[in-house]
Amino acid sequence: MTCRKRLPMMPAVFADPGGTCDRRSLWVHAVGTLRQVLRTGWQRWPPVTPRRLALLVLASACLATAPASAQFKPDRKPDRTDPDRTRQQPIAPPRVKPSTEQPVLVQANEVTYDRATDVVTASGNVEMSQNDRILMADRVVYDRARDIMTAQGNVRIVEPTGEVIYAEQMQVTGDLKEGAARDIRTRLANDARIAANSGIFTEGKRTEARRAVYSPCDPCKDDPMRAPLWQVKAARVIHDKEKKDIYFYDATLEFFGIPVAWTPYFSHPDPSVKRRSGLLAPVFESSKSLGYGVTLPYYAILDDTADLTLSPRFLTKRGLHMSAELRKRYDSGDLQVQGSLVRDWFNDRDGADVRGHFFGNARFNLGEDWRGGLQVQRATDKTYLRFYDIDSSSFLTSKAWVETFNRRSYGSIFAYGFQEMRSTAAQRNAPYVLPVASYNYVGEQTSFGGHFIADTGIRYLFRDDGADSSRLTTRVGYDFSHITRDGHVFNVLATVRADWYEVSRVTDPENPANRYSGSVFRVFPQISADWRYPLMRRAGTRSYITFEPIVGFVAAPSMGRQWKIPNEDSIDTVFDETNLFSPNRSTGDDRLEGGQRVNYGFKLGLRDAGGGSSWLFMGQSYRLQRDRSFPHASGLRSGLSDPIAALSINPGRYWDIFARVRLDKDSLTRVRQVDALVNAGPRDFRVFASYIKLRDNLEATSSLGNRSEGRLGFIARPHPNWIVTVWGSRDLERGATREIQTKLEYEDECFLIGLRLSRRYFTDKEIKPDNRIAFRLVLKPTTDTTY
Repeated sequence: MTCRKRLPMMPAVFADPGGTCDRRSLWVHAVGTLRQVLRTGWQRWPPVTPRRLALLVLASACLATAPASAQFKPDRKPDRTDPDRTRQQPIAPPRVKPSTEQPVLVQANEVTYDRATDVVTASGNVEMSQNDRILMADRVVYDRARDIMTAQGNVRIVEPTGEVIYAEQMQVTGDLKEGAARDIRTRLANDARIAANSGIFTEGKRTEARRAVYSPCDPCKDDPMRAPLWQVKAARVIHDKEKKDIYFYDATLEFFGIPVAWTPYFSHPDPSVKRRSGLLAPVFESSKSLGYGVTLPYYAILDDTADLTLSPRFLTKRGLHMSAELRKRYDSGDLQVQGSLVRDWFNDRDGADVRGHFFGNARFNLGEDWRGGLQVQRATDKTYLRFYDIDSSSFLTSKAWVETFNRRSYGSIFAYGFQEMRSTAAQRNAPYVLPVASYNYVGEQTSFGGHFIADTGIRYLFRDDGADSSRLTTRVGYDFSHITRDGHVFNVLATVRADWYEVSRVTDPENPANRYSGSVFRVFPQISADWRYPLMRRAGTRSYITFEPIVGFVAAPSMGRQWKIPNEDSIDTVFDETNLFSPNRSTGDDRLEGGQRVNYGFKLGLRDAGGGSSWLFMGQSYRLQRDRSFPHASGLRSGLSDPIAALSINPGRYWDIFARVRLDKDSLTRVRQVDALVNAGPRDFRVFASYIKLRDNLEATSSLGNRSEGRLGFIARPHPNWIVTVWGSRDLERGATREIQTKLEYEDECFLIGLRLSRRYFTDKEIKPDNRIAFRLVLKPTTDTTY
């Protein structure tokens, strides 16, 4: 039988879904079709349609489940004088054992059957499939008696996992489960490759290759025969798909074809493994203070929702530095714990030899509207984290919290503890806050278009040495907004606030001899209103300009110095475009901004259809009364405030510039505060810079004076696989460089190498100016590490 027309793959729906077939009707139909072919001649029979082929295959599948003695059995030997009888006959049902698996589906340009030898031959774009396993070849010869298929020419077997096996000639069983070949090549699911002189595979569970080469690297496009960046040559490679491991025996590691290491045996997980216990890539380092070192992290899976990373760090000048990280995922939250420990035998500092740190963080959903968490951060001393390059924070924060939120309300309870990391600050002055609780409510919109608001809160704060205080706060008010038909925007907020404090050991910052302990009660009514009038006009066909004048007024009683209330949450004074029109420009609640003042400014913007935007804001405030609660350097004490301005330029993805400035009201040429940030350039070469300047420190008790610092760096990608990062920081007020760092990385589909060079110039107790080098090398797909 010869089919000249390419037949489509038989849909799986033609397989018997119930496991049973009407064998008699199918047999009658198949035999009738065969007799008509023999009687009229195949050339006169209509072309084979997908439906006829499907019925024949389905009949074969059903008949295959019958006893072997009832399978295809000719009535008599073919008459060799009859040309129609000597013609090769249509393919018959294969002799296979009864099975519940799907039949092998065949697609080819030409299929022939030799009844004398019981051999079926399929030629031309042959494709055979069973149970999601697919065989493709130029020609397949099936010996039905031996149940062996020989595939020839561009042979490929696609496994359900995505793995592909290549060969020029391959022998497989009739069910495609077992096979063998010479000059075999395998592409794994992650595009890694195994090439071998010979190989066998068994039931899709195990592939064994002899005299094999393994590499996840892509071959060179210009010279595919050239050795890849790295590869492993082994006498035997076994891919166990049930255990999901690849085993290498008598293996040699080569870089660019040059042997660099040998081992009698090693293994690693196959690409289907997402998590597996084992060693991670090492990190090598060198510094003057720590000496030479190597970190050998080990990753351990505790269960499906938890893992542990142990990172022993061997340092020639400090001994063994041990760190660990535990991660755990729960149905309603997660837990992460980090810690380290070292016995500093060679330390040249005062204090205990055993040093370490502990960081813990937990977060849980306690219900539909409730959630809570816990954060713990502690270290044995102030310089440990920076000395061992773990963390550079100025202080560590530990807290526990619970919060609830509803459609129009929010409530929370927090507890805080702090550990000072600054060498100039004393730990005995660090506060403990236990608790600080608040509840905020916004009412439904009233008939006037506004909302009633209500806030309440409590805070208790104490410390080992210094002022202690407790506070109870309640605020109620009405918030109203309205937009007229002409586009004028009005906002009005009226509130009354009451605070009760119980304080002890409070010192007057302007007269330290003046101290107070006792109760303080204050009532603070306030009303604020502002007007805005946003305008817009087109500028060309793709851009438009916006202009928005803003005027606001705030009225409240003058509060004076308020020194009997310890200033715990309003120490930092911020005055910029973000809070010029705020009713209270203090950063917290301990200091309230009283008196009457007028705020005014404008915002000018430019936008285009391509997504670019730029804007300029300028503003100032005028106070009718003096407010001594603000530091002298804040520019907010009396009369005209310091003028402020902010500028943002973002014409597209290649430019992003932001700057804010505050000028001295008495001399506009004198800059009191500058904060600028620039990111410019394409992705392949991106420059970033920042600049901060404080003419006078805003804390009344500070002696730091003027401060100025700048940072400059770039990220370059000279090649798709290379990335270079360079940055440095400098104290511009003192003319001293603080730190410089360079990072160089190469990464492709099979290899990652990273080098980091850093130099620090500052001194803080045991932390001295030092150079540090860190290096890592990762042979993918092994797990990556940070450094």
